[in-house]
Amino acid sequence: MEETDYTPIAILAIQFLHTVLFGTAAWEKIKGRKVPEWFLKSFEPTFLSRLPGGSQAQFWVIAGIESILALSFPLSVVVPELLPYALLTSLFLYGILCFGLRLIGDFQGSANMFIYFAASSYSLSIFF
Repeated sequence: MEETDYTPIAILAIQFLHTVLFGTAAWEKIKGRKVPEWFLKSFEPTFLSRLPGGSQAQFWVIAGIESILALSFPLSVVVPELLPYALLTSLFLYGILCFGLRLIGDFQGSANMFIYFAASSYSLSIFF
């Protein structure tokens, strides 16, 4: 994509928005220090609860990925090469979240993940 005068500002906005999105999501999970009961109950009837670590492990994996992304996006301000990788990682996280939401029958939530995925894909198009 051709760079324009507003490209650096658009990139800064992308970094800011993703930092807020993942930072607040990770912080809410970490500050609670335990897996919410609603999360465990939602996944109880699914095969995910029978995997090693069950739903608790999956909750903390999501929290870990969100935390890494919450650090990666602001760090990409000083290490610009990191931004495309952070955006790619966010696409996989949205896929993970969408899969979980579909499994528990939250179809509106999974549709929302598609919007996040599309917006991040478009953001990534700046680099390709």
